[in-house]
Amino acid sequence: MRRWLTTVLLAAGVVLAFVPAASAQTLLFDYLGFDYESPNPIPGAFGEPGSGYFGIGTVPFLFAPIVANTALNDYTYVMSGLTPTSATPLGPYLVINYSPGTITLYEDPISGGTAADYGANPPNGTVLSTFTDGTAIVVGNLTSFQFIVNTLDGTGSFEAVFDVVGGTQVGNFPLNQTQGWTFAGSTGQALNIPPGYYHQIDGQTFLNKPTAAKSITWGKLKSAYR
Repeated sequence: MRRWLTTVLLAAGVVLAFVPAASAQTLLFDYLGFDYESPNPIPGAFGEPGSGYFGIGTVPFLFAPIVANTALNDYTYVMSGLTPTSATPLGPYLVINYSPGTITLYEDPISGGTAADYGANPPNGTVLSTFTDGTAIVVGNLTSFQFIVNTLDGTGSFEAVFDVVGGTQVGNFPLNQTQGWTFAGSTGQALNIPPGYYHQIDGQTFLNKPTAAKSITWGKLKSAYR
């Protein structure tokens, strides 16, 4: 309940004081992209039963134990396998829980490789192919994936547990660093969202989660929406 409540507060814009975000020592990768649903049984709806959640994009920053060379390679990610298991309205917000899924990071040479192309109305001729045509360097399982979205403006946040399970660089991870990473991000309705996508997403994966310095009671939160 604590993680769920914290995420609701973040999505709702409740003012909390946080310690600084994860430092470079604990940050694993930073990602930026867009999300969509496939299948998408109810176009225009988000998180509906029977839908599948996908996130695709670029990975501009990667840190140890991942070995990367952004001068020579492009890095992309694909998040897939997530299907909604429940959706709970809370005022203007919708709290969506998902089944376990995966995220894979790909490395593709800039010279001779294929540039990532979002296209329109995915899946399409370039999605997922231009995001998966490189080497899968890190594969991770995503569990306890929870998405909270403001149904009025599309802003929100999501969070999951990230465990490293595969990829060509899985051997770079010490045994005590393969599990328990925090995978988190935020969403927005940017002006540059291609047709057929729902949100622009921006997030990080890090080992130590920021800790709230101020809290609010569950009763006070519920009363705000009565």
